[in-house]
Amino acid sequence: MTLFKTYDRAALDREYDNRKKVANSAEISASWEAKGAEVRRQFSADLDIAYGEHSRQRVDIFPAGKRDAPVLIFVHGGYWHMRDKSIAHFLVPTFIAADITFVSVGYRLCPEVSVSDITEDIRAAIGWVSENASGFGGNPSRLYLAGHSAGGHLSAFMGGPAGMPPGVLKGICSVSGLHDLEPIRLCYLNDALSLSEQEAEALSPIARVRDADAAGLKLPPHLLTVGGREGPEYLRQRDELAEALRAKRQPVEVVDLPDRDHFTALEAFGDPHHPLCQAMLRLILAPAF
Repeated sequence: MTLFKTYDRAALDREYDNRKKVANSAEISASWEAKGAEVRRQFSADLDIAYGEHSRQRVDIFPAGKRDAPVLIFVHGGYWHMRDKSIAHFLVPTFIAADITFVSVGYRLCPEVSVSDITEDIRAAIGWVSENASGFGGNPSRLYLAGHSAGGHLSAFMGGPAGMPPGVLKGICSVSGLHDLEPIRLCYLNDALSLSEQEAEALSPIARVRDADAAGLKLPPHLLTVGGREGPEYLRQRDELAEALRAKRQPVEVVDLPDRDHFTALEAFGDPHHPLCQAMLRLILAPAF
């Protein structure tokens, strides 16, 4: 029985099961953790700084070597119910080398809380960084937000019409992000997430941009990317958000990653020789869309 577009339940489950699609995904994740541990040994950092009362409402701050630096806030993936902020630490060296402060955000996970609650955690974390950036050498008027997978969803949502107030964020990057939550609600992932039809609609960046009033709409520039090996649903999610933004005359850049999967797409984000990383550095250091 067709459940979503041309997919039945089994096919939809396959589209969104990245660990099965990438045979060495566990080894890749383990390498990120090992590299992150080395980063924590080599770089100055303020770890587990609270922005809320829950033990997961914490940020890790890797300050740039100069004052008044732009700040890249990064939101980890894990389909809203796995991982933690340490998984992104391996990305730090590239951005510190460019004099960009790196802040990795932790947040509560499903099923303890809802996806709606998680979006509010990210909103609170961004607010905390904005209020406290000057204290750790960052420039509160130069905040950028990026994320991978579920973190890409949270970044795109915060950069959209229902996200942060205009002007707070100067740019957004979604790496392999989920921008339409309806297929997520209909596949195996909802066993952990318990998304309702109404919540999936309200939290989908594509829907929020499509429904926005174009008059006076001014969203931060969006950088959108997906690995070419991730499958048609991930590519659709990226392309439909890009189309929605263009239809509202909002700035968006799409970067293709033809030889990357869901995990190596994130590695491209941290590789200073890769066009994706270079596009992110341009967005932060010389924004000119």
